[in-house]
Amino acid sequence: MIRKLRDIPEGGIQLAVSGVALGTSMILPHGGVDGLRLCPFYHLTGIDCPFCGMTRGFVAMSHLDPISAIEFNVGTPLVYFAFIAIFIRSLWSLKEKRLNNQPEFPKSIFTTWVMLSIAAFGWMMYIRWIVPIMS
Repeated sequence: MIRKLRDIPEGGIQLAVSGVALGTSMILPHGGVDGLRLCPFYHLTGIDCPFCGMTRGFVAMSHLDPISAIEFNVGTPLVYFAFIAIFIRSLWSLKEKRLNNQPEFPKSIFTTWVMLSIAAFGWMMYIRWIVPIMS
């Protein structure tokens, strides 16, 4: 029996979080969440943050509509495929009974993903915050 949160294996938490996010995005109706705004930053300021649109983008990706996903947020595919990779690695770790000692992602792949993510969300920040100021 698990007595404390820290006793839960890291891989188990990753499996649960990635599985729930991917599963939920498959269940939600594509097009039915287009007006959904969950971002606390948006609700406080009325301005889209660089991550706004990720939920709607996840739903679009799960329904095989990457064009709409990119229109919601250009970084959506990067985060979506990271969730898939984490989910698969966690499933494999569960099968191999090593949720406490998961294999690491190759450094070159991880570094490339980080650099692409910085570029994508930097672009989103630029078009959502800088361009409106300059207009």
